[in-house]
Amino acid sequence: MRMRTALLTAVFALSIGTLTADTAGIQPADSTHTENITFAPGGTVRINDASGYLSVEAWDQPSVEITVVKSMGFDPKPSERDAGLNSVKVVTEKRSDTEIAVTTSRTRIYNRFTHAVGFGRDPVVEYRLHVPRNSHVIVSHASGYVSVTGVAGSVEADNRRGDIVLMLPNLAAYSIDAHTKAGVVTSDLAGARPRKHLSGEAFTAGDAASGHQLRLRMGFGGITIKELPAESLAPAVVAAK
Repeated sequence: MRMRTALLTAVFALSIGTLTADTAGIQPADSTHTENITFAPGGTVRINDASGYLSVEAWDQPSVEITVVKSMGFDPKPSERDAGLNSVKVVTEKRSDTEIAVTTSRTRIYNRFTHAVGFGRDPVVEYRLHVPRNSHVIVSHASGYVSVTGVAGSVEADNRRGDIVLMLPNLAAYSIDAHTKAGVVTSDLAGARPRKHLSGEAFTAGDAASGHQLRLRMGFGGITIKELPAESLAPAVVAAK
């Protein structure tokens, strides 16, 4: 028990350190870009290879809005600033009428020595997405904080290090499969007990045949699944419940 507590404490500290590193330089922003793409409700929104702070929030618009904020987090020379910001590219692709992909690519432009001593650090990236309410959201995240709010469709999220926080309507309608390698899983659902391992937890609830799925995987960090209060929902969603 003491070993497990110590491990979880270490994981929590690592998670906090990751979040600090991934979000500390967001303000002031060096680069901000927003685009809006027409997209019918019920489609799939993929976020590939992201890292940093990711927020996905549902709205009642037939479109996906993506805002990407990049910052170097320190005061570089203009040439270093431009090179650093350009080393991270975020591309949005409408693959079909029912699928959009937001993909991040990074180019390492500094040698190991200068990076190790603090010069030429990679930019911090913040992603803010608004998606149609009943979208299917799929997230592949390297490290940092992942937040999904108000989405009424299925959610799949994989994060190597950091945290996953979901605030969703009508959790009882979901089949939930959540697992951490090193960290805790917490949920508002009553009666669903997590299976505890040496350093991680597995949490399952609901009917696997349900049309709505939550499949969540965390390496080092925590998973939180909360019921979104009815008063926070749009009138159409409240009526549907």
